[in-house]
Amino acid sequence: MKLRILTATAMIAMALSAPIVAQAQTPSWTIEQMAVWKVVADSYVDEVAKNGKWPNAYVHDNVVSWSAESPIPKGKASMEKWARFNDSQSKTLQYEIHPVAIAVTGDTAVVHYTGMFVSQRGTDKPETEVNGTIETLVRSGGQWKFLSLTGFDMKKK
Repeated sequence: MKLRILTATAMIAMALSAPIVAQAQTPSWTIEQMAVWKVVADSYVDEVAKNGKWPNAYVHDNVVSWSAESPIPKGKASMEKWARFNDSQSKTLQYEIHPVAIAVTGDTAVVHYTGMFVSQRGTDKPETEVNGTIETLVRSGGQWKFLSLTGFDMKKK
């Protein structure tokens, strides 16, 4: 009898805690945070589509980008040059990005997110990258634009 009571109690506790767990996994974002995340997500759609919108349609004129692949920070013109070169050299087969945190104050937003990307150069074996990214966006002319981009490798070596 004690086993039945313990089992019933455990099941009730799990049932009551399920909505709490689900809520904890789904962030409650403000309209501003959702608008910022939409720009980040849309930028990946356009980058993968190789339609020429990335980076020019998304970055501020004073943008600075720096990552492990670049020995020095890049500005807008350099980002555009390298984006077109990379478009001709490789393709993204699959990607997924997940926000970790989005902070918005006034016309400035800082976005932390993770991403997993599978890309291929020519007929080479596809490569998987797992990255952490921190980006700063500013609202300019009513639109969110990237002002600073940086990322780091999260794969275990």
